[in-house]
Amino acid sequence: MLRTWGLSEGAARRAADSLNIRTAHTYARVVCTTEYAEREFVRIGARNVVRAPLGVDLTERHPTLADTGLRARYARDDQMLLVTCTRLSVEKRPGTALDALESLVRRGTRAVLVVAGDGPLRGRLEQRARDRGLPVVFLGHVSDRGLLGALQASADVCLAPGPAETFGLAALEAMACGTPVVASASSALPEVIGAAGTTAADHGDAFADAVEALLERPPVERREAHAGVRNASGGGRR
Repeated sequence: MLRTWGLSEGAARRAADSLNIRTAHTYARVVCTTEYAEREFVRIGARNVVRAPLGVDLTERHPTLADTGLRARYARDDQMLLVTCTRLSVEKRPGTALDALESLVRRGTRAVLVVAGDGPLRGRLEQRARDRGLPVVFLGHVSDRGLLGALQASADVCLAPGPAETFGLAALEAMACGTPVVASASSALPEVIGAAGTTAADHGDAFADAVEALLERPPVERREAHAGVRNASGGGRR
């Protein structure tokens, strides 16, 4: 996260190590949701780290939530519906989702992006979408979990551009809904999404390439990959 704020690799690592040493000494246990996060504490020699992956409530996230009416609200039948669920802040890099959309549109792909989330960058991103004529809908914070689940299930692809994600729960929720995910290769998501998605370098063209590659997969292959994610996520509440 410090690197996303502009610190150099060396300065970010020194600051993070100092903060993490204090955290490890202050608490009896440090719980990390991925190996990606755990490595930050292993590097400083912490011995009180426990890894506990997150899970998805499969009674609230499943493919049957897909809603043709909801999808039609945002995209025509001949358009690809992209969704990103994220806080609109610097460390989440939401602008990469807009870059990906712009790259796809430039290639002749009919696509629409729906952004679920709010944050300090919202005004700037909305202005950018207007200036470039991009088909983006900003929903703000979506408090209705049922609506968010239906949106995730109705999308063609979910974008998770944050390079500093230590887990990426929204991406796992989307996959539980049967929707493939394109995630930042710099984040923890490569170890989370498995075959139910793919990763990309942190720029729009790479994300656009990954979106196209995902949608070229046979539907049967995509369904089998999502079934594996649901089995790994468990059937109850986590």
